[in-house]
Amino acid sequence: MNHDLPLYEPDTGATYQLAIMAELTGISSQTILHYQEQGLIRETNWDDEAVRTLRRIEHLKETSEANLAGLKLILDLVEEVEQLKAALRARR
Repeated sequence: MNHDLPLYEPDTGATYQLAIMAELTGISSQTILHYQEQGLIRETNWDDEAVRTLRRIEHLKETSEANLAGLKLILDLVEEVEQLKAALRARR
């Protein structure tokens, strides 16, 4: 994992240009667009959630050696788990 990525303070509601997303994540603009075309990132606005998702994708690529279809499945499962956790918290 690239530990030289810039630190940033999330700005609620902020959106970023593709070049800024590339800088924040250490992922080329072309790769980011490819991930979007493949359905790995659903965001249409480049926001803090997109930064987290892209960094998660790169981490999973490095640690799981999964292909794009495998990464999409993992991301979908992680999202489902997060939604279930939120639903459980809301019940309390």
